[in-house]
Amino acid sequence: MAAGIVLVMLLIAARRDHRAIAQLTTLGFILAFGACLVAQPTVEITPLLIVDDYARLAMALFALAGAITVLLVYGYLAQHDGWREEMYLLLLLAVFGAMVLAGARHAASLLLGLETLGIALLGMIAYPLLRKRPLEAGIKYLVLSAASTATLLFGFALVYAASGSLQFDTLGAALAQASGDDRVIAQAGLGLVWVGFAFKLSLVPFHLWTADVYEGAPAPVTGFLATVSKGAVAVVLLRWLDAATLAQTPMLAQALAALAIASIAVGNLAALQQSNVKRLLAYSSIAHFGYLLVPFLVGGATAREAVLFYVAAYAVMTLGCFGAIAALSSGANAEDADHLYDYRGLFWRRPLVTSVFTPMLLAQAGVPLTVGFLAKFYILAAAVEQHAWTLAVAVVLGSAVGLYYYLRLVVVQFLPRPGGMRPETVWSEITVARGVALALLLVALIGAGVWPQPLADAVGLALAALA
Repeated sequence: MAAGIVLVMLLIAARRDHRAIAQLTTLGFILAFGACLVAQPTVEITPLLIVDDYARLAMALFALAGAITVLLVYGYLAQHDGWREEMYLLLLLAVFGAMVLAGARHAASLLLGLETLGIALLGMIAYPLLRKRPLEAGIKYLVLSAASTATLLFGFALVYAASGSLQFDTLGAALAQASGDDRVIAQAGLGLVWVGFAFKLSLVPFHLWTADVYEGAPAPVTGFLATVSKGAVAVVLLRWLDAATLAQTPMLAQALAALAIASIAVGNLAALQQSNVKRLLAYSSIAHFGYLLVPFLVGGATAREAVLFYVAAYAVMTLGCFGAIAALSSGANAEDADHLYDYRGLFWRRPLVTSVFTPMLLAQAGVPLTVGFLAKFYILAAAVEQHAWTLAVAVVLGSAVGLYYYLRLVVVQFLPRPGGMRPETVWSEITVARGVALALLLVALIGAGVWPQPLADAVGLALAALA
């Protein structure tokens, strides 16, 4: 990934070629994915980073998401007024930061990866400089991301003051031995750290930036932000909690349970009121990460499998949804196709897009034969296994409410649209690139839903590295 970043940077400086840069970026992601599949022993790179099976699975997932995003961005930027090549450089940097998070075993590497990812994302969100909404979204993301990082830094400072350690594998034991004032300082630090992570995962009540940023960012970038950015935080959080067992602090566990239930309730209820599709999916993502917080709270082997399985499933579903939005949007100065009316009669006008968008929405609702159903089943199994009935009921009720607004968006696509029912698809290099991306996501969605064993085996192998 680092070599790809340098090579793309040099090529942009020497000769601007949108197609060549996109192809080189895709090749870089494919090579990185292939490198992750090669069986290798665990490699410790100083006390800061570790490359084990767990990190390799997450890195492979991020590389695949990056490759899919390139295919979607290529068509989106085809009519963009201005330089287009830097978007791919920012995308490589963002995935590089996510990969650093996947291998982080120290607070310093965690923060470095988080900032590499966040700063690159900032540029991607505000990339269409001639449009107001992306600039507004970029400014909001900058301010709130900086505030959350500052909170995270201060929290780690307090944890270090109380424990004298910032390495994940020794942090838990150091905090367990803390007593008196040190224990109070450690708990305050852990609270601030979780506030910082709650901002990154857009958990209630730290979710207010999510809908505005999702709405303003370019559609392919929004899909990448929702999957890779949040997925990387969930991945490093699982390694951190597994090593330090910080969820055993009763007061913190109760507060996080309240955050999970509030995120499920607020995300689903707010999504019911949306007529903007990107804002609807934004509130839906708040609910999804409320679900994802449940296995962190209940603990156990099934819970750890549920986290990784859910991250992979959510990446497929969300990239597919925003890929469909990108296929209907123009990268020029016009706004994205994000109003509910834009999707009326979509089945008659763009049947191929509908054939992907509809299963993706049904998967997010948890309909069987999709990977989304199995992901939610994992969450429920983890909660039931540990007798966390309140959290299990919250997941079930939230999924029932979510079914309404997902089906609403599905039904709209089959309704007649006055003045425009003819097919609009014109085959070109751009539509083929988008079609390949959406087809791969659809195959992954249905394939993992019908035959989940390969993904489950990969998850089990990765988690064995954390044992």
